[in-house]
Amino acid sequence: MAAKSRAGLKTELYFQIGWSLWPPVQCRESRMRYAPAERLLRLARSLAATSMGLTLDEMAAELGVGRRTAERLCASLAAIFPQMTFKDDDERVRGWRLPGSALIGVVEPGAEVVAAVESAARDYEAKGNEDREELLRKAAEILRAVMNPDALRRATRDIAALMEAEGIAMRPGPRPLVAAGVLPTLQRAILAMQFIVVRYARTEGDEAAMRILCPYGILYGGRGWLVALVEGLPEMRLWRLDRIVSADLLDRNFSPREDFSLASYAAQSFGVLQEEPVDVELRFTPEAADDAGRWCLHPSQTTEREPDGSRTVRFHAGGMKEMCLHLLTCGETVSIHHPPQLQEMMAEMTSVLARHHSSIDLLAGASS
Repeated sequence: MAAKSRAGLKTELYFQIGWSLWPPVQCRESRMRYAPAERLLRLARSLAATSMGLTLDEMAAELGVGRRTAERLCASLAAIFPQMTFKDDDERVRGWRLPGSALIGVVEPGAEVVAAVESAARDYEAKGNEDREELLRKAAEILRAVMNPDALRRATRDIAALMEAEGIAMRPGPRPLVAAGVLPTLQRAILAMQFIVVRYARTEGDEAAMRILCPYGILYGGRGWLVALVEGLPEMRLWRLDRIVSADLLDRNFSPREDFSLASYAAQSFGVLQEEPVDVELRFTPEAADDAGRWCLHPSQTTEREPDGSRTVRFHAGGMKEMCLHLLTCGETVSIHHPPQLQEMMAEMTSVLARHHSSIDLLAGASS
C-alpha cells in the first residue's frame, strides 16, 4: 500500500511538473494549482545539485518560503523519492540530499536552456574568446547528451528556432533593465509563432499603449530590441525591450513571412537601428592597425594593410549614428574616408559635444 501511494505521488508530480512548465494559454488560471509542484521540482533540483546537502533553513532561503513550508516540501520529496538521504554535521544540523540519478526522466534541460548556452557560446565566438566558446559548446553537448532521445528530437527544432530568433548586434554596451517576465514570454511567443499583446511606453513617463504584435526575434547589443510586426501592417519594426511594460500571450498563431531572415535583417545595420545600407571605408593609423585587425566591426567587412602600415576597413551597412558613437571611442586613430554623409555626421556630433562641454567648463569657471 505504501509503495502504491508513493508511485501515485510520483505520477502526480510528473503530471503537475509537465503541466506547470507548458500550460495551455487559455488555462493560465489553472497554473496557480501547480505552484507547489514547481517548488517541489525546484527543491529536487537544488538537493541534487549539492554534494553536502541542504538544511531546512537553506531550503527555505532557496525557495523564498518559511521554514514550516520547507519542512512540508522536504517531507513530500522524501515520500516521492526513497533515495533521498540526510546527514547530521558536527553541530548536529541535518542536511538532506537527493542523488541526481533519481531525477532521470523527471528533470531534463529544456530547449530554452540549451539555446541559452549555445547563444552564449556564439557571443564569445563573436568576441574572439575561443577558450570560453569551446567550454560553452561542450556544456551544450553535455546537456543534449543527457536529454531523452525523444525529447531531444522534439527540442532540436525549438533550439534552432530560438537560436535563430536571438540575433547579436555588433556594438557592445550596457544592458537596460527589462520588466520581469517579458523575455520568457517573448521567447515562448517567438517559438510558437504566437500573437502577443504588449503594453509599450514610447518615452519615459508616457502612459503605456496596448499593441498586438507578431514577434520574429530579439536583437541584443547596447539596448535590447524586439523585432516584430504590428498586426495588419507590413513593415517590420523595432521595439525597445526596456519600454515593454508587460507582455502576454494570445491564444492565436500567425504565419511567419517566408522572405524574412533575422540574420539578414540584423546584417543590414552596423548596430540595431535600421536604415539604408551604405559603403563605408575607414582608415586606422599605423599605431592602431594591429588592434583594428583584431576587431570585426561588421560581418561584411574586409580589411587591407596599406604600405604605410595603416589599415583600411570596408563594409556595407546602415546605422551611421551607431557607427559614429563607436568610432568616437577610437579617438584620432581612425579617419572616415567614405561616405561623405558619415564624415559630416561625425563632424557635427563632435562639434556639438565640444560646444556642450566647453560651455560647462566656462560656467563652472564663472561660478568659482
